[in-house]
Amino acid sequence: MPTTLNSIAKQGANGVAMMPIIQGVGRAAIEIAAVLRGAVFRGVLGGAGSENVQGEQQQKLDVLSDEIFLEEMRSTGFVCAVGSEEQEELLVIDEYAHADYVVLVDPLDGSSNLDVDGPVGTIFSVVRRKTANSDYPHVSDTLQSGRNVIAAGYVLYGPATMLVCSVGDGVHGYTFNPSAARFELSHANIRIPAKGGYYSVNEANKSSWLDGMGDNLDRMKDETGLGMRYVGAMVADMHRTLLKGGVFLYPADNKNTTGKLRLLYEAIPMGFVMEQAGGKSMSNGIHVLDIEPEALHQRVPVYLGAAANVDSLLG
Repeated sequence: MPTTLNSIAKQGANGVAMMPIIQGVGRAAIEIAAVLRGAVFRGVLGGAGSENVQGEQQQKLDVLSDEIFLEEMRSTGFVCAVGSEEQEELLVIDEYAHADYVVLVDPLDGSSNLDVDGPVGTIFSVVRRKTANSDYPHVSDTLQSGRNVIAAGYVLYGPATMLVCSVGDGVHGYTFNPSAARFELSHANIRIPAKGGYYSVNEANKSSWLDGMGDNLDRMKDETGLGMRYVGAMVADMHRTLLKGGVFLYPADNKNTTGKLRLLYEAIPMGFVMEQAGGKSMSNGIHVLDIEPEALHQRVPVYLGAAANVDSLLG
């Protein structure tokens, strides 16, 4: 019999508690993938005519994916609140406000790729609330370092739909099998290769990078001989880096002086997965997972990949 998401219950100390939440992520992923496949026929491509809290133009599919994810987290009965990149405030699930867990999500990463049929993804992490279960969930429940993350992962919507996740006991990848209508284990115990692979960054912005990162990249390229691959969706670029090796970077620049990627929705979840797979995740001279969040939508520079490549880049 194929190994399914039910196997998460056997993974480490947190597997039993995290299995129903990750199964909820899987249900959301199946729904989102179906919406993406039929988007052109349903008239849901293009802008939604609104901005998110980041001041970015929302795509119609951003909004739909956000709604789908929230409903599936509600259906688990174990999630008291969801922090979403698309929402300014924490979304409390009133009927389960006493529940133990908070989920943080970027429901549709890389949505600028949608109109050209490019890959997109979902990024998520789970933390245990800090407030008492008898209290109403508060934004402070989300402001926890990556060392407190219980589970994290991503979904890649590409030629296949793949859910990659960790509950703190290694990283495993599950691919959706349409004929069986379920996710099945396809990539067990993922470990990032120590050598080889690619560097992934929008190098067109190199002249505006801060902290001498342009020179650092040139030195790393000379030292490692890595080639470049870049999709423009963090999930797709991270997935390739995880499987093939190399390094993903998104430096601060003249426009985004504190960084562009969101700490809670992108940097911490991906940093957790990368470190569980034997890699390294850095930002501003410290491990991403050691940053103490100060705000729900805080941004940081991000460097993720094989330890030797990250060290070469930042050394």
